[in-house]
Amino acid sequence: MTPIKYHEAAGVELLNEIGYLELRAKGLGRRFFAEVCRAENLIAQFPESAEEIRPGIRKCVLRKFRYSLIYSREKDSLLILAVAHHSRRPEYWVSRVRNDDKETKDSA
Repeated sequence: MTPIKYHEAAGVELLNEIGYLELRAKGLGRRFFAEVCRAENLIAQFPESAEEIRPGIRKCVLRKFRYSLIYSREKDSLLILAVAHHSRRPEYWVSRVRNDDKETKDSA
């Protein structure tokens, strides 16, 4: 299985959404987190299975929630770029791809 890492901003998104959903209904945040874990396991086993939405960027749609995991394949891992709601700010995460590429080039 391919290891999974989170972009710092995506990790914050995940925690914020869990908290928000848990406040809306007891147990909803936990169910959301369980669904994210299910999706993580799927893409860790089959990294190419999700739809490619840009070159090198894939989108794994969560089954039970209106969210997707947006990720890229790195050398030895998958990088979750965003935990994106389907109705909010389309492609807001694109700058994270550019920033990561720039940081990688700068550190090389």
